[in-house]
Amino acid sequence: MTYAHLTEDQVAQLVRQGCAASDWRSVTVAPVCDLDRISGVHFYGAVQIGSTAGTHVVDGVEVMCGIYRASIADCVVGDRVRIADIGSVISNYVIDDGGVIQDVGSIVAEAGSPFGNGVELETINEGGGRGVRIINDLTSQVAYVQGALRHNSEFRRRLNGMIDGKAAAARADKGRIGERARILHCGSLRNVMVGPHAFLHGAQYLENGTISSCAEHPTEVGEGVQAKSFILSEGARVDNGAIIEKAFVGQGVKMGKQYSAESSLFFANCEAFHGEAVALFAGPYTVTHHKSTLLIAGLVSFYNAGSGSNQSNHMYKLGPVHQGVLERGCKTGSFSYLMWESHIGAFSVVIGKHYANLNVPNFPFSYINEEDGASKIIPGLNLTSVGTVRDAEKWPKRDNRKAPIKRDLIVFEVFSPYTVEKMRRGRDELLSLSEKVPKEKSFVVVGGAQLSRLLLKKGAKYYSLAIARYLNEKLIDRLREAVSRTRDWKAATGSLVPTTVLKNSTEWMDVSGLLTPRERLVQLEAAVAGGGITTYDLLLAEFRKMYDSYWADEWRYVYDVYAKEYNVQPDTLTKEQALAAINEWESAATSLHGMILEDSKKEFGAFARIGYGVDQPEDLMQRDFEAVRGTIETNSVVQRLVNEGAAIQRRKQEFAELITSL
Repeated sequence: MTYAHLTEDQVAQLVRQGCAASDWRSVTVAPVCDLDRISGVHFYGAVQIGSTAGTHVVDGVEVMCGIYRASIADCVVGDRVRIADIGSVISNYVIDDGGVIQDVGSIVAEAGSPFGNGVELETINEGGGRGVRIINDLTSQVAYVQGALRHNSEFRRRLNGMIDGKAAAARADKGRIGERARILHCGSLRNVMVGPHAFLHGAQYLENGTISSCAEHPTEVGEGVQAKSFILSEGARVDNGAIIEKAFVGQGVKMGKQYSAESSLFFANCEAFHGEAVALFAGPYTVTHHKSTLLIAGLVSFYNAGSGSNQSNHMYKLGPVHQGVLERGCKTGSFSYLMWESHIGAFSVVIGKHYANLNVPNFPFSYINEEDGASKIIPGLNLTSVGTVRDAEKWPKRDNRKAPIKRDLIVFEVFSPYTVEKMRRGRDELLSLSEKVPKEKSFVVVGGAQLSRLLLKKGAKYYSLAIARYLNEKLIDRLREAVSRTRDWKAATGSLVPTTVLKNSTEWMDVSGLLTPRERLVQLEAAVAGGGITTYDLLLAEFRKMYDSYWADEWRYVYDVYAKEYNVQPDTLTKEQALAAINEWESAATSLHGMILEDSKKEFGAFARIGYGVDQPEDLMQRDFEAVRGTIETNSVVQRLVNEGAAIQRRKQEFAELITSL
């Protein structure tokens, strides 16, 4: 479209409509621009205006496109845009087609602004040394290697160069309001890039940031939000008075209800309400919903923070230099307290206040509580909890990212080489302790927590059952598929040889949602440091390869560990050994499943009915409970567990019949 300077008649018309300009020669309009829809506007510098045809619905009322009661300076205004009631000015912006800006204090951009890109967050450790620099397409994996891999100076230098390149590319001489973006009833926006289809309503103050958005998943910034030096990703929703400074908010994240975040990262599908975060690295699916909850100087993911959860990172000596790790899937109970440094194993629950430095990464699925000021640990108890089963099912279902590219690479499996190998180490340590600890001792201290001598073998049993279930299930699944495909035993077992080669298949890492062998990350580190990976896009592609190879790498782990646990390589299995494997799996699965089922039934015991049928006789108390909670027979979770118990037996029988039919 060709834009033209205004004629004398057009200038006269605009003046009659209450308009003015610092220089009318700098104002150009599209041939289809209806000047009747421009009134009460002051133009400064070069301003370009497209078609003013069309209407929008604002606050439930259909209103015309055009520009009304506003000051516009050095802007490009696209087609079908509505701008109205600007308190101060819109300066130095490109406003793409279909945008709506109404009842806004000011929107100003400075030439060369990075729009939040390149800002460094002192995350994980408030005292510094683990800075993560944010950019528009930051992923949880790239953030992790920025913050965690600090030992390799050449790697850091080259990675920083990639980040510098992305931050420099994000700089622009003008800000941008994306196509069909809406900005209503907001205060001040300064150096903020707004993506297409974003919806800003009632935000108080936004400075130096990018609001990435897309048609598939618009980003929303709501009432009372204050944000400075930030990046919001597609589908994020920040509202209800949230205050963020130096923060990255990932895809599908929900944040609000006066939440406060400083120098913190929140990746895919996190939820943060009411509380406070400082120097927090919140990996995917971190959830904190309660007031009085402070999450500080920690590395977490798939984490659920109970009300009043708190940590200390300042020992009043060298400053707030301490940090903590809660591995994936941990939960902290109401008013829990942890003193950093601490490292808690995956899928563990922490209850009470702990004044010792806990270091128990090799005891996943544990229950850690406090009694009389002492920290106690029950290894593996969460393997019998219905809550763990529920967590495993809910996370994939709650992935609400709708953007075409899902940046954070997430492996959802609860039982994986990462957790199973930790259970193997924990089992071996427990068995070793059970042989060494004298019978007259009531407990032993492991990683700062007291462990009852009577629970040593029980914890080892929990881990052994889970290990046996995992290894044998993976084996029979792959063997069943191979036998069904070939109908030949030798060919089927021969196909079990792994396709990947790993020097040490038992060393795994959780790279903020991505489970991968440690050596793959070491290879990536070497490739970056050595100049083999030279761009940010190549770095992302390498992480994608690691993600895509998860299942093959997992089988490599299972193959190697099965040989260690059972003294037989899967590709040399006889039919008798295969039948023994299904029996081993069935026994372990049935034992664990039975404990989980019994745990679920506790939710329907007498204690659960205490708050029901108030001042009513026993029979009405029961009926009131059932009207609200249902019964064991009607509860979907319990009945699914019952059905799964029967499915274990069917699965065993079908596999045995398949093998014996050859």
